[in-house]
Amino acid sequence: MNSVHKMSASLLASLLTYELALQSPVYADTGSLSISNIIISQLGKPQDKPDKANRLRERLPGNRNIPVSKFLGKEHFQSKLRKDLGAELKSFELMTYQAYIDKYTQGETGVTDISSERMVAVLEISFPKGLKADNAEYSTAVVRSVRDAVNGELIEYEISGEVTDKSSLNRVVTP
Repeated sequence: MNSVHKMSASLLASLLTYELALQSPVYADTGSLSISNIIISQLGKPQDKPDKANRLRERLPGNRNIPVSKFLGKEHFQSKLRKDLGAELKSFELMTYQAYIDKYTQGETGVTDISSERMVAVLEISFPKGLKADNAEYSTAVVRSVRDAVNGELIEYEISGEVTDKSSLNRVVTP
């Protein structure tokens, strides 16, 4: 062992001996704190900071302070529509993800790894000729699509419309 390793090992052994001495009934002082209690009191227990505990790292962080010109516009999304399926863009809204949740989801929390301050494009796309989805076929449909306003990534969507085969709604779709 070199001298740095020896010194580190010696320091670690001293700390462990000191910790054990504090917890020993012979040396116990009910008014003193153990090293682990001191560390916990300085850092805080996870439940002391519930807003920080068990949160996923934000995949899409907030960006509402970016100029609107940096976001994808209506024309971009219009050009990506499936015209062969009869898709028509009925509405386009640029808003924060939290504004979308408040307006459209009736108390649901949304996707947890996206900042509430992330700008999204909310698209209402009509399919008057019908739409075949994974679990149902619609004679007419409207899709509300929520996409990232910077790169167009699909965040979530909802389909509403007239289902042609009601039994298809219960069909399990496997990848």
